[in-house]
Amino acid sequence: MNFDQIKGIFNSVVDAVSEKGKEYAGTAAEKTKAAGRLAKLTMELAGEKESLKSAYAAIGQTYFENNRQGAEGLLAQLCEEAETVMERIAAMEAEIAQLKAGFSTEEKDVDVTFEEIVEETEKEAGECCCGETADKLEDAADTVEEKIEDAVDTVEETMEEIREELDK
Repeated sequence: MNFDQIKGIFNSVVDAVSEKGKEYAGTAAEKTKAAGRLAKLTMELAGEKESLKSAYAAIGQTYFENNRQGAEGLLAQLCEEAETVMERIAAMEAEIAQLKAGFSTEEKDVDVTFEEIVEETEKEAGECCCGETADKLEDAADTVEEKIEDAVDTVEETMEEIREELDK
């Protein structure tokens, strides 16, 4: 084989590979377009189904509001079920309002101080007979004070988190 023949074979192989590459690229582009269209249609379909669901809900609500007293058969059962659910919702909303009222943002006055609690505890424990008992009681009082302060901090943080959640 001479150089021109080898060159001709090489060019024909390159042309064949190029054509196949173009075919595959075209097929890939078509598949990509189809996948994009599929995704778009799927999203549009979901939106249309949601619109239909909303329309059905509006029809049902309108029927319920206008005809619940005269409903018969299955519609009467569905209206009764809706009324039962509405009663449960009202009860839950009332409980939520009551619980929210308990989380007032106003500071409450505390009628007892830490010192009064310690004094009362010492009285209940009786008079100290020796210095060791007094030291232990003092250490216990310090520990209690720290725990109370930690608890107050935790309660305040929790109250703030609850207030933030309730304000959402």
